[in-house]
Amino acid sequence: MEEHRPSPDSELLERVRGGDPAALQSLLDTHWARLVRYARRLLPEPEDAQDVVQDAFVRLWARRTRWKVEGSVRSLLFTITRNAALDEMRRRARRGRAAQAFRGPAPPALPSEEAAASELERAAAAAVAALPPRRQEVFRLVREAGLSYGEIAEVMDVSPQTVANQMSLALADLRRALRPHLPEGASR
Repeated sequence: MEEHRPSPDSELLERVRGGDPAALQSLLDTHWARLVRYARRLLPEPEDAQDVVQDAFVRLWARRTRWKVEGSVRSLLFTITRNAALDEMRRRARRGRAAQAFRGPAPPALPSEEAAASELERAAAAAVAALPPRRQEVFRLVREAGLSYGEIAEVMDVSPQTVANQMSLALADLRRALRPHLPEGASR
């Protein structure tokens, strides 16, 4: 009978849970580059990827006594990184809205075109914000982060078909919401 041995990562996570900083460093050394590449695909500003991954490892350490790994340690690290990236995108969006409110709108180049573009941009942002949370997350991960359905499925712990269904529903919702703002025939 074959003996079941925990993976080296699982052993490291157990040591991290016990407060061993060398074990955290080993996990960081093993997974850092892969997590940074992943975070670069999630974030609109790729140069923020290292900060997000660093934040993910800080979160791992800060909550070390609470982690219960039911899958792989790698999955846990990707999930923590994903959450840290989503938090960063939300912070940036809030800062961007605050800066825009402070700055005010830029002067239009051509008033009629600028007004139409601005109205469409506001309508699109509102339509995306109005999507149900899961649909909105899938839409943003596809359109803003450039992830594949398979990557999103892994991160969200759902099937790729669920991701495809959510994206299809999101696009249908957006077409419906934006129909009044588009020229005839453009929303089909």
